[in-house]
Formats: sequence, structure tokens, C-alpha cells
Amino acid sequence: MHDVISAWQADPDVAGRIAHVERVPARDAIFEDIDPPIDGRVAGALAAGGIERLYRHQAQVIRRAREGIHTVAVAGTASGKSLGYQVPIAEAAIADRKSTSLLLFPTKALAQDQFRSLHGFGIPEIVPITYDGDTDKETRAWARRHATAVLTNPDMLHIGILPAHGAWASFFSRLQYVVIDEIHVLRGIFGSHVGNVLRRLRRVAAHYGANPTFLASSATIGNPGHLVEALTGLPFDVVDQDTSPAGATTYVVWNPEDEEDDLDGTRRSALAETTDVLVDLVGRGHHTIAFARSRKGTELVYRWARERLPAELAGRIAPYRAGYLPSERRAIEARLFDGDLLGVVATNALELGIDVGGLDAAIITTFPGTISSFRQQAGRAGRRLDESMAVLVAGEDALDQWFVRHPEQLLARASEAAVVNPSNPTVLAAHAGCAAYELPLDPAKDIDVFGGGIEEIIIDMVGDHRLRVRDSLAYWAMRERPAPGIDIRTAGGPAFTIVTDEGDILGTVDEARVFSQAHPGAVYLHHGDGFVVEELDLETRLVTVAKREVGYYTQPQVETDVWARTIEGSALLGRFGHHHGAVEVHTQVVAFKRRSLRDGSVISHDLLDLPSKQFTTQAVWFTVPDSLLAGADISKKDAPGTLHAAEHTAIALLPLIAICDRWDVGGLSTPFHPDLGGAGWFIYDGYPGGAGIAPVAFESGERHLRSTLEALRSCDCTDGCPSCVQSPKCGNFNDPLDKHGAIRLLEAGLR
Repeated sequence: MHDVISAWQADPDVAGRIAHVERVPARDAIFEDIDPPIDGRVAGALAAGGIERLYRHQAQVIRRAREGIHTVAVAGTASGKSLGYQVPIAEAAIADRKSTSLLLFPTKALAQDQFRSLHGFGIPEIVPITYDGDTDKETRAWARRHATAVLTNPDMLHIGILPAHGAWASFFSRLQYVVIDEIHVLRGIFGSHVGNVLRRLRRVAAHYGANPTFLASSATIGNPGHLVEALTGLPFDVVDQDTSPAGATTYVVWNPEDEEDDLDGTRRSALAETTDVLVDLVGRGHHTIAFARSRKGTELVYRWARERLPAELAGRIAPYRAGYLPSERRAIEARLFDGDLLGVVATNALELGIDVGGLDAAIITTFPGTISSFRQQAGRAGRRLDESMAVLVAGEDALDQWFVRHPEQLLARASEAAVVNPSNPTVLAAHAGCAAYELPLDPAKDIDVFGGGIEEIIIDMVGDHRLRVRDSLAYWAMRERPAPGIDIRTAGGPAFTIVTDEGDILGTVDEARVFSQAHPGAVYLHHGDGFVVEELDLETRLVTVAKREVGYYTQPQVETDVWARTIEGSALLGRFGHHHGAVEVHTQVVAFKRRSLRDGSVISHDLLDLPSKQFTTQAVWFTVPDSLLAGADISKKDAPGTLHAAEHTAIALLPLIAICDRWDVGGLSTPFHPDLGGAGWFIYDGYPGGAGIAPVAFESGERHLRSTLEALRSCDCTDGCPSCVQSPKCGNFNDPLDKHGAIRLLEAGLR
């Protein structure tokens, strides 16, 4: 890739965008033998696939798995982590063909990929099957009777397997291994749900007399052992030295240049810049994956690239994201693996370890929220040990520009800690109902599985007649099964289905995003085509859209109120008060703006009549005494903009501390709040009950605020821009904002 970078640096129109180039040299493998050696037939299958020796981390995991030790393997993309659980599963099947294994993957694509791998062993005793929402009725019945290795996802385990465990009695009674792949994805609200699904799995397995060994894998994160123990409630060994070989990788930080009027710090769209890089690399014949942060971004980059590439190349690129029909995703995966596609534009749905064949380059559109995700996405290229390139196209966001100024941190910075909160009362109550449906709850025993909070939840659920008590056991009392009403990927219920006015199904949108992204009048993109939402039916959970190309995009306006309910921690950070506790949040999408695609100007401002949402969650909040405002020379008139700017930048910098995304949290700033007794701002987990982000933020409060101040000081704009105080998710259209006031406030408060 040296010739590409040289060409960029020699091009006067491009050179100014190259903020940093760093080459990481190739590394050699470290091998280790294992005693006793791998079963001969398994070794033969590996040799047929070109694997003659084990890397050290593979051998260490296999050794522990044989001994029944719960183990998590932590290593980068294409490091062979999966072999650590494939070999023990194969050996167990050969030793006892009745032995069974359950393998959990966060995506269907990963399960399909691992099915091909296990099936490729060619060992008759291993009978693998993928079991997910795409599996037909006949295959499901066959799987329950004959499969020895079931590859599924947490969603299907939650909704399809555990509630019907009686049909799986033989499988569960012989369960020897449970695999949890890519645990770093199991964070926030999704991880909190999965933590309870895994506890339900342990209960059901124990009911049938099984005590399986859990094997997990993860990309490099700050707390893999703590995370997997929080997810399962079990102790784990950690194997975290990546001893696989790797080809050389060149990292490029690409910073869009300021527009002509650079006084406001406005930069060219990161999506437009990604399109430039993608078109250039595909035009040079390099197999490239471009990651975008959103479904809409994915569709836009694909559409723009398709329009600019010659016809023979335009047909060799494709978009890939959640919400597509299964047949569409499988077809794209097959073309990518076979090398037919030169370029793919994807959300993080392709971030994980599915084998996508040989890719030369990865483009990452804006920092993906965490160092772990950045390294995973960059690692999608170069899987064949050839030299590869990873290009981070920075956005205007404060966190992106922080990394532009500190590019060395992309490789040197330690990975963040992933956070989950399985004891979230809302989540735990949902799964308590599921568990009671599966097997009656016994408070005396189940406290060891679900934790102390289960007792109070059982009492509450008995009180509202969802549970009934008989012989000291709590039984599910409702007619309907509880699991189908719980979407473990979000805090809400089942997803909304998006259909055209002609009745064709386009995809889905989850409940948490439907009001802001699929309200009447919103613009929706699918495979690069434009649609306008005509109707949002809350009862049928249908979003009806009409295909229509328009010259604008839509931006929702959200009103938010936050009320403090309990205080669980308090401290002083300089002159700021710093608190952590439970809050009640009220949000409502009240209007939206239509903005021109050409220049962003407002075309119209339309009111909406949508229901409000209320939930209790965890938050951190900062209180600002009147004396501090006065000492920072901030008048009452300037206080709203000052506090709003500080809140926005603090939210943007939060991912430096915990594995989260600014879209996982919300905020509210105010010059006076009765619960605060004055001015301040809240940062809250955006999910009922909290996802575990707020406690981590509270523990790192001073580092958080000092990083916020540094980001404000070091931004080159005059009065505030998307690189410091403006937020893409602001429900008040980024008004008012006072960058200079925020700097003075933080300087005065942190002296």
C-alpha cells in the first residue's frame, strides 16, 4: 500500500488531509505444543486446512478447556481464537458422540461462518447446525433430535430455546461446552440482557444435570475477565497474549479540511471523504471495506460511490447493514468471501470475526466510539498476512478531533473497560418472568444465580399478579409467554417493521429509535434509494414509507426533562459538585426540521404529535455554585449556552473512559434545577435502569472533566463547532452554545 500513500501525499488536493501515517511492522507467530497431543482425526482436519501447529494462546485455551476451566481468550482479528473452542468440541464429540455444545454468536453471519468451519472438520461425530430466526420449522425439529453442536445467537436462546427447553431435554442433559464468542460486543443494555439470558441457561442446564464449561472469546478490551464474569456469574481464567502472526499495517489518519469559511471550524462531511477514499481504492483494484456509523451513512456512501464509479466497478460494490432481509445479507457475504466484491460499505455488522476473505484496506468513517472497535474494524483488512491499510476518516466530533491531535493514542492507548449491568432492575425483572416461565423461581436458590435483587423483584411481580406462589416457589401467572415481548438488543419491545406503500418489507427499526428516525415525514434510505415515512402505526408496529427522492434530510427536535431520585455517591471536583444516582427521564420528539442536502439550510420546521417516553436510569451530574459562575465571569444570560457547551463536550469525551457511544447516553443542562439547587448538567444512561456507564463515569470524574477542558482549549474554531461543542444528536439544534464560557467555567472550577 506504500504506492497509494505516496500518491496521496504527492497530490496537492489530498496531501493536506493526511494528518498522520504510521506503519506497524509484521510480527511472527509464537507456537506451543500441547500434551497430550490433539486427537489424530482433529489434527488431520486442521492439517488439511493448512494448520500444522498451534499458537501459544490456542494451546493455553485448549489445555484449560480439557480441564473444565471456564476460560476467555483475548486476541485481535484473525488470531485463530475460534480454534481454542473448536478443538475441545471436536475432541469431546469423538470421545463421546452424545456430547453436545452450544455456541453463541452476536450475529447470524458469525454463526454461519463458524458452521462452515466446524462442518469442514469432516468428523461424523460432530453434527453442527445453525439455529436462528432464518431456520425453517423442519430443520429446527431435526436439530433438537440430532444436532450435537448448535450455533445460535443470544436472541434465539432467549426467545426460542430456553422457553421450550423441554423439547431440548436430551441436548441439555449432555451439554459439555458453552461458547460465547465476541464478548466485547456484549456491553451496555445488550450485554445486561445477555447476562441474564446466560443465567437462565445455567438454571436450565443444571435442571437437566449438566454443568458445562464456558469458553469465551474477545477482542482486546480493558477488563475481559471482569466482563465475562459479570455476564455469566462464574469465575474465569484469562488468556490474553495474542501470539498469532500479522502482516504489516499502515495506519492513516485522514482529517477533512475546513470549508472555505473556516472561522466556524466546519469541515467537509466525513461520509463524503470516505466516499473519495473508497472510490480511489476500488478504482486502483484494492479490495476495500468502508465502515459507517449508521444505516443512513452506509446507504449514502454506497449511493455516492456507485454514482461515481464506472459501471463495471459500480456493480462490484455493495452495502451491508442490519435491517436487510436474510437472503440479501447471505448473498452479499458470499460475494465478499469469493472476492467478487471489490468494495463493501457496512455498519459494524461486519466488524466481527466472520471470514470476509482477503481485504487490502479498511476505511473507518469517524472514530467508532472505542479503541477496541477501531482495532477490530482496522483488523478486517490484511487477514492473509499481506500488507494492509487502515484509514480513519475523522469527523467533526470532539472525540475524533482529539484523536487527530493525539494520533499515537490510537495504537498506544489501552483498551477501554466494557460495562454491563445485569442487576438493572428493569432488565432483571423482565428475565425473572422468563425464568419463572421456564422453571419456577426458588428465592433461596436463585439468589445465587441472579443476585440479591431477585428477591424484591419476585415480591413486586407477585404483587402485580405476574407471578403466583405455590409451595414457596414462584410460577409465571400470565397466559402469554414473556420472552417474545422482550427485545434484548434494546430497552424496548419488539422492533417496528418498515414496509412500502406497495406492501414490500424493507427492514426493521427498534423501538428506541422509531420516534426519532421513522416519524411521519422522516427520510429513510434503503440500498441507496430514498423513501419518506408516510405513517407510523404504534398498535401494529408498522412504518409505512413511499419511495421518493427528495433534496433534503430530516432532523428531529427532542424535549427532555431529568429529575434526580436518589444519590448513590457524591464528591467535590475542584469547585464542582459531582454526584451519581438514579434519575427519572422524560423525552418527547416534538418536531423535526427539513434541511437542504445542498447547504444544510432549513426548509421547514414541522410539529409532531408523538407520545412521550418516561424511564428511570442511572446518571452522573455536576452542580455549579453561583459563586463559580460569577468567578468565571459568566452572566445569567450566558449561563445556558455555557452549561450546554460543557455538557455536549463532556458527553463527546465520555468514550475515552468507558466503552460506550455518545448515542448510548443523554444529557440535560440548565441554569437552574430544583433538584440541584442551582445550575448544572446531567449525563444519563439512555436505557431504563441504566447500562452501567454512569458509575464508571463517576469514578473517573476528574479525568473526564480535564479531557473535556483540553478538547475545548485545543479546538481551532472561533466560537464553537462540531469538533468541540456542537452535537449531532442535540434535541435543541445546538442552540444556545458558548464555547468560551465553557472554557472559563472549567478553568475556574478545576483550579
